[in-house]
Amino acid sequence: MNKVYLGLGTNMGNRLGYLSRACDIIENDERVFSVEKSDIYETEAWGYTEQNDFLNMCIRIYTDMNPQEVLRMCQSIEEKLNRKRIIKWGPRTIDVDVLLFNDEKINDDNLKVPHPYINQRGFVLKPLMDLDEDINVEGKNIVESFELLDEKDKNGIKLYKLPEDNIFINQKKIRIHSPSGKTVIEFGRDNIVIAGPCAIESYEQLLETANSVKRSGANILRGGAFKPRTSPRSFSGLKKDGLEILKKVREITDMPVITEVMDIRDIDMIYETADILQIGSRNMQNFSLLKEIGKQDKPVMLKRGLSATINEWICSAEYIAAEGNENIIMCERGIRTYSDYTRNTMDISAIPVIKEKTGLPVIADPSHATGIRNLVEPMALASIVAGADGIMTEVHPEPEEALSDGEQSLTFDMFDEMMKKIDKIRKINL
Repeated sequence: MNKVYLGLGTNMGNRLGYLSRACDIIENDERVFSVEKSDIYETEAWGYTEQNDFLNMCIRIYTDMNPQEVLRMCQSIEEKLNRKRIIKWGPRTIDVDVLLFNDEKINDDNLKVPHPYINQRGFVLKPLMDLDEDINVEGKNIVESFELLDEKDKNGIKLYKLPEDNIFINQKKIRIHSPSGKTVIEFGRDNIVIAGPCAIESYEQLLETANSVKRSGANILRGGAFKPRTSPRSFSGLKKDGLEILKKVREITDMPVITEVMDIRDIDMIYETADILQIGSRNMQNFSLLKEIGKQDKPVMLKRGLSATINEWICSAEYIAAEGNENIIMCERGIRTYSDYTRNTMDISAIPVIKEKTGLPVIADPSHATGIRNLVEPMALASIVAGADGIMTEVHPEPEEALSDGEQSLTFDMFDEMMKKIDKIRKINL
């Protein structure tokens, strides 16, 4: 069994997320039998200094891999996490270095162990000391090597405190491009309207709906290919065929599309079609799914759970962000209360609360919140006034004939009238 020390560093995007994802990949490798982690430290850049501060840590693993196999594992992690080698010692999503391999000295063309710069880099020595202060490199104990560093270098290594309440401080705007690239939609700036049928029933149904809602001013087309239903006897979507229809309509109408992901096994297939990946309310706390969605590089819409508190909803968003994907759109779709008149109770107060606590864009879904088409418009308008970055509504050519949620779907005329009122609100500087 080989004892190997690895060094990890990152200074781009969600730094904590990239470290977490790299550690997960290492821990889940069947050839790795034990993993111990140091604390995380924040330091200024070394070498090329005109860049953001780094998060650094070290890992000790026990493995039966040989040095070249360990190197390939590290390179594979960097590739998966989109590491680009443009500037020497420049910015990176993740850097995974082989620092030590047993007590061996390796001098191959592509691998040099011990790592040549260990004794010069405080941000490597400090986390190594967390794991074992008795390590010797080139005849020098790492504690002694650390003490010999310049005081400025030593003092510049700060223990990184994990965020307690908000990991979205640096949330950037979320931009969606139309298939042709001619139109750019920005959540957090534009007042977005997402519209379409609850479920894709046919090519003709989806194309007719898409053309109609686009004429009325909708920005993004929704359409469910996979539908979670309370009863197994209810229509649960066209699945793969529905995705093919959605893909065709997307290209014809030049509208970005959103559709729901229900199963980890479907992510790759849905990724090829959707511009936004939707997590439905039933899966808000499906943590395995949230983690996998967090590894994707497309925006995610996270719907609030049926009875989820504000904090639980935010924590679910953090599961996604911790894996590296901070492009999260929160969707308030009503919660279950004592009311038996509407499908759910629209929690409009959650809109400004989520925006204040996270800075994430918030979309309101008055269709699911009310379950009654005549209530969709007033709740949509109220949500926008409350600060929502947009709304998501269900629209169908013939709601009475819809295979899913027809009672809450708007007709084309009702949607067009609602859009006219939304346009008036958009012109007001609230």
